[in-house]
Amino acid sequence: MGLTVRERVIKEASTLFILNGVKSVTMNTIAGKVGISKRTLYETFEDKDSLLIACILYMGEEDDKRYRELIQGCSNSIEILLVVYKDVLEKMRYTNRNYFSDLKRYHPAVMEYFSNQRNHRNEHMIRLLKNGIQEGCVRADLKVEIVTLLLNAQFELLMNSDGMITMHYSFMEVFDTIFMNFVRGIATAEGLKLIEDFVEKKMKNNA
Repeated sequence: MGLTVRERVIKEASTLFILNGVKSVTMNTIAGKVGISKRTLYETFEDKDSLLIACILYMGEEDDKRYRELIQGCSNSIEILLVVYKDVLEKMRYTNRNYFSDLKRYHPAVMEYFSNQRNHRNEHMIRLLKNGIQEGCVRADLKVEIVTLLLNAQFELLMNSDGMITMHYSFMEVFDTIFMNFVRGIATAEGLKLIEDFVEKKMKNNA
């Protein structure tokens, strides 16, 4: 069974927004790419904000499906964090640096919705860290709610920097630094060994 017009629009628009940023992708561009009239597009989505929210939901669901597959072979919480981190880092390679700043500047209501979605993901992070404590790979003295909020705040700063940080460093470099400092800071000696093994394999793969 083929995709509906709505599904086709969401799938195509999601790719366009990620690759090109939000501002540069017009509703006319999306209609042309999907092969429908502008009128049909506006009958499906009343405005760009409603389309953006549908795209964020779609991309979140696709991410969740992919993560569930990726973590099936993981044996502990640190490994789950690293596997998901690697996947997110790969996605950042083709994410336009203006994507988040465009949302903030031109679509604040959508950015607020995006932030609320991320708050839901924080709950998963807290549960994962608590599991890691029980497994012995995450420090038992860790205030998991606090470190999750701090990690979220650092990513917020990166996404809302309007180029101040990424003027001298790539988005990926900053993202990588934030996450690796975070995961090393929460790890026990056992967890650090898992991280170093992961980094070593990653470096070999990139060699």
